Amino acid sequence: MLNSYINSFLYKNTEKFNGTILVAHKEQTLYKQSFGKANYDWDIPNTATTKFRIGSITKIFTAVAILMLVEEKKLQLHDTLDQFIPTFPKGNQIMIEHLLSHTAGVGNITAQHNFLIQSYQPRTPDELIQWIITCPFESSPGEKFNYSNSGYIILGHIIEVISGISYEEFLKKKILYPLSMMNTDVDLNHTIQKHKATGYELHPIHDLQNTSFIHMSNSYSAGGLFSTAEDLYIFDQAIKENRLLSNSMTSRMFTAGSYGNGYGWNIAMAGENSKLVFHHGGINGFTSSYLRLIDKEATIIILSNVSTLLTSTLANDIASYIENNY
Repeated sequence: MLNSYINSFLYKNTEKFNGTILVAHKEQTLYKQSFGKANYDWDIPNTATTKFRIGSITKIFTAVAILMLVEEKKLQLHDTLDQFIPTFPKGNQIMIEHLLSHTAGVGNITAQHNFLIQSYQPRTPDELIQWIITCPFESSPGEKFNYSNSGYIILGHIIEVISGISYEEFLKKKILYPLSMMNTDVDLNHTIQKHKATGYELHPIHDLQNTSFIHMSNSYSAGGLFSTAEDLYIFDQAIKENRLLSNSMTSRMFTAGSYGNGYGWNIAMAGENSKLVFHHGGINGFTSSYLRLIDKEATIIILSNVSTLLTSTLANDIASYIENNY
């Protein structure tokens, strides 16, 4: 049934899907299929092992890492930013919890008028922090929700300050290696990664074209990872089985705060008594969706190497289908 639904959706859509779709229900994979090309110049198809940049789904990894430090009692959710970056404006008012829930009010670095031009250049985490400091605040800390890549860049820096190792090393040590997620890593432009897809943009006349360049160091802990659908499903199962966080901390991560967001996740109701937690991602030439229907025990992972709304539209449609049929 689900196979027919997805295949019919894709057949009827005028835009061809390019990427990998994985849907699981109660630990059984219901659908796993790859479409299109990982590289059109070389006619290389997408497969289950193709690596995609996952954009803002990276924020989930960052949130989990922060909550691990909380459970290790190396950090508290009410700790203030000035403890880690003494020079940060309003640092004594910004709590870790604000950064996790996008309520810190910090100016969004990727919304700055010069970001696209400046993102061609490599940057260290310290340089990113100094750039964020120059961004005007969008609101007072804790006042309202403002989606912010800056907040998650700051959280990545805090992970490094507390652990004494890089963000990349922390993820490998605490999450990626213990779970054998060997096809997931921080995307470093200079490193050759086998089976990594090339990103494309939709063009109204020429169909697909190569995407613009971004130095991934600018995305850092807000959007700098690549992964595969299979690796993300391993991560998903580890969250479900409380292998990364305690049951109580996982529940807290999935609890909507005053402005409707959890820690690293968007929270919504898919049905009357069915919670949906999710995050979509997009970065030059790539889009991604990761949805969990908590009460249905279902997971939807869609990764594409095309900048397109089709990825999130398809993910949301599959979630509705599962909600109504499983």
